[in-house]
Amino acid sequence: MKRDLRSFVLKYCLAFAIQGVLTSTLFAQQYAFTQVTPSDGLAQSQVRTIAQDGRGYLWFGTLGGASRFDGARFLNYALQDGLPDAQVSATAVDGDGNLWMGCGATIVHRKGLTWINDPLPKSNGGARIQSMVFTGNGKLYTGTDGGGLWVRDTNGIHAVEGYPTDTAASIRSLLALRDGRLLIGLRNGLLLWDNGKCTRVTLNADEPEPISALAEGMDGSWWVGTYLDGLFRIEPSGALTHFSEETGLMRNNVRSILVDRTGRVWVGTKLGLNVFDGDRIRVFTIHQGMPNDNIYCSFQDNEGNIWFGTDGAGAIKFLGDRFVTYTVKDGMCSDLVMTIVADGQGDRWLGTYDNGVCRMDGMAIVTTREGLPNNTIWCGLKDRNDALWFGTNEGLTKIERGIPVPLPPEIAMPELRILSLLEDAQGRIWCGTREGLAVVNTDGTTKRYPAGTNGPGRSIRAIIADGEGRLWLGSDHGIGVLNGSTFGKYGVKDGLCDSTVQCLLHDDDGRLWIGTNNGLSCFDSGKFRTFRFATDFGSNFFGLLQCDESGRIWAGTNNGLFLFQPDSLLNDPLAYEHITRSAGLSNLEFNLNAGYVDDKGRLLLGSAGGLVFHDTRRYPNSPFVRAPKVHITGVRSFLQQTDWSKQSDSISPNGLPIGLDLEYRRNYLTFDYTGISLSDPDRVQYRYRLEGFDPDWLPATDARFASYSNLPNGEYTFQVIAAVGDKNWSEPDTFTFSIAPPFWLRWWFFVSIVTVLAAAAYGIMHARSLVRQRHERTRQLLLRSRMLQLEQQALNSNMNRHFVFNALNSIQYHINKQDRETASRYLSSFAKLIRKNLDASQNDTTTLAEELERLELYLTLEHMRFKDKFRYEITVAPGVNTAEVRLPAMMLQPYVENSIWHGILPMENQGLVRIDVTEARPGRVLVRIDDDGIGFDRSMENKEKNDHISRGIEITKGRADVLRKLDLTDIRITGPEQWHETGTNTVIGTRVAIELPAMDSMNKLQEKLQNDIK
Repeated sequence: MKRDLRSFVLKYCLAFAIQGVLTSTLFAQQYAFTQVTPSDGLAQSQVRTIAQDGRGYLWFGTLGGASRFDGARFLNYALQDGLPDAQVSATAVDGDGNLWMGCGATIVHRKGLTWINDPLPKSNGGARIQSMVFTGNGKLYTGTDGGGLWVRDTNGIHAVEGYPTDTAASIRSLLALRDGRLLIGLRNGLLLWDNGKCTRVTLNADEPEPISALAEGMDGSWWVGTYLDGLFRIEPSGALTHFSEETGLMRNNVRSILVDRTGRVWVGTKLGLNVFDGDRIRVFTIHQGMPNDNIYCSFQDNEGNIWFGTDGAGAIKFLGDRFVTYTVKDGMCSDLVMTIVADGQGDRWLGTYDNGVCRMDGMAIVTTREGLPNNTIWCGLKDRNDALWFGTNEGLTKIERGIPVPLPPEIAMPELRILSLLEDAQGRIWCGTREGLAVVNTDGTTKRYPAGTNGPGRSIRAIIADGEGRLWLGSDHGIGVLNGSTFGKYGVKDGLCDSTVQCLLHDDDGRLWIGTNNGLSCFDSGKFRTFRFATDFGSNFFGLLQCDESGRIWAGTNNGLFLFQPDSLLNDPLAYEHITRSAGLSNLEFNLNAGYVDDKGRLLLGSAGGLVFHDTRRYPNSPFVRAPKVHITGVRSFLQQTDWSKQSDSISPNGLPIGLDLEYRRNYLTFDYTGISLSDPDRVQYRYRLEGFDPDWLPATDARFASYSNLPNGEYTFQVIAAVGDKNWSEPDTFTFSIAPPFWLRWWFFVSIVTVLAAAAYGIMHARSLVRQRHERTRQLLLRSRMLQLEQQALNSNMNRHFVFNALNSIQYHINKQDRETASRYLSSFAKLIRKNLDASQNDTTTLAEELERLELYLTLEHMRFKDKFRYEITVAPGVNTAEVRLPAMMLQPYVENSIWHGILPMENQGLVRIDVTEARPGRVLVRIDDDGIGFDRSMENKEKNDHISRGIEITKGRADVLRKLDLTDIRITGPEQWHETGTNTVIGTRVAIELPAMDSMNKLQEKLQNDIK
């Protein structure tokens, strides 16, 4: 063991020494990676396993739970969500795309919205799951750290029969081979499981190796990673190749192995990645752009992206090597390259914004110390004599064999900022400056063209020549054209999209492309066409245009690169590829006219973050953009999460209600959805429509929800599609539901309405019939009332005749007796009573005060007539206002007359007639007429013997009843009735009680009714 340890230390130190030498001499490069951490939503920073389910979601197993990722958002699951253990150490996906996880000593899978936990048998002893894999027959094999190998099949979870658990209990890695066999990586060696037989695979003759990772190559070879002895490759022939730190491996402690779809082998260690790409072994560490190089696991998703789980820095995605960036970290003299020029030997010279001119290999730098007038370089060219010319902030400079050549002031033009350069067919050097145009002739003379009204314009940033010898100039004043000695101009009024021109390019067909501050224009056959990419300003600020070998145009903007075929773009304004960070760019801002293509088709572009390299021959075509997998993830009501279980038939495994039938009032719905694009999630666009409501697909949007309000009743299907960059739209995901009609649109409501209308019509007709009947009854009552009134008047007249006859006889009697005083008093009272009776006959009603006054006159005359046969008393209780109480005229007199004639006069003794007026209940007045005569029963017997009919009392009661039925007044008459002495039941007379309303407008109502009758 000591010898092995010494050997390990020596190898480790030697590897570091070799790596240090390589790093100090080789020209490195920067690759693009993206990183997701807990700050982005990842459950925990230590990622132990990565998998992708059938729906396209990427799953990360961490030491703090599981995370589901759709490219933009995370959804995390931990103990509180049903996991039996927070540490997720293994994942596997079955043939149906379902995810399975190893959490502690439990196999976990998802059924619908619930996690199903299947613990390993107790004989496992609580050993934790380290690896999981599905074989072609659908069996799930699970390797544990100390419990051996287990299988889950139709019989449940059980130990693998024939597996040597006693000697192979600690399993680190499992690999299902394409031929159906199973490789088992142990803490103490490698096993091959084949049809129930276990065979040990020898890697090192000395002792079994601790296995850490397994993978199968494209050619069927096995890649085996170990903890201490590096990497082994076992070819199908059995040949064994060993890779270690001595042969270029980053570390002998291999933690993960991935064979991608192109056959490259990615080997992860604590110090970074090794990539076996054909005969090359490449290295990726933090020095090559990785955010973190402590790699624990690796995975390639369905879109081809390669992911790495780290031990403490989350997950990392490799953005590919289609675009590689060179920076000062890699030996460049500056990150701000403004121009690229190749010399006669093929060496590339870079003009920079802040550090002069340098050779790309970093071995030669030319600055002001070496003779440059200024370290800010704007443009450059190689002339026909292989000399290099550069335009600076302080004039023109010339470099030959890496050394600046002094120029005379008239050629150097130190007072001018040189923004663009061009050598024409005659060998003249044309210089675009801030103040106009200058030319250096072959004989060393110069000529300047000031900006002026008829000049070339200010700030000429681009100069190109056409096949006819004309010069096209891009400036702050549009496009200038120098044809011989005259200038022509094109501007916004001619169709140019913006007057500030940054770059110019002729395509293979001679069309002129113009990049401006606000869009791209194409000038062909005297006409301009304008193109604007995306909607943001940065995507339409064009800094460079470069044509590659195949005729494609690369447009550098402030928001990445745009690549297009000119003919395709002219036919379809959306026929372009937008290249951003997701494709590998480390910086999206490209410098003014900083483009170059070498003789091997390789493209170099200057950006604000370094020099971008792209091999157009290695990547001749734009990568295929896979349509995102789009899923409807939820349905909300009134923007709130809603439990739909009571309004649907069931809930789908994805959490959506099946057979959702909504009440008409719950017609404000929000649909949540996501389009899974792990390659370019920031450019995912959506289109959606609601069948039954929207006539067509709505315009593209990046919103991940859609809301609809005030939906009418009906059947609906919500559809959503997704695309990356508005191209190659996915198949729609759909959700069907219905909104019940409101109650007023249901069949039973229509039946109810018809029934109600029929009932209403019947009710109206019946009511009208009742009204007619009531009117008829009222008319009959009024007629009866009038007849009773006339009968009362006739009775009164008849009574008046009898009374007058009797009164006159009495007066004659007193005159004959010479009793003048009595005759005079009798005659005076008689005259007053006759006058009041005449007045009462003219009106239907009178006040109680007038009625009592008339009764007193009547009683006075009757008392004078019958002398001592009776006495009378009239009392009015305090508080009773008899002037406000109205009643039919002469209503009380028949009862008083009846008391005298039928109650008192038949007696031998003197009787008493008493009239009391008191308050009854609130708003009512009681008039009570009492006598102490023979009583009601004897009186009735006498009337029967004499066949007498008391018409006055009968008519009075009839009038009161009719008036009450007509709701004109409420007069209630009780009696005449027998009056008994309290306690002895002895008859002591007759009593009549008449209850009158205190405030009554009977007279007005009576007059109205009489007018109606008339």
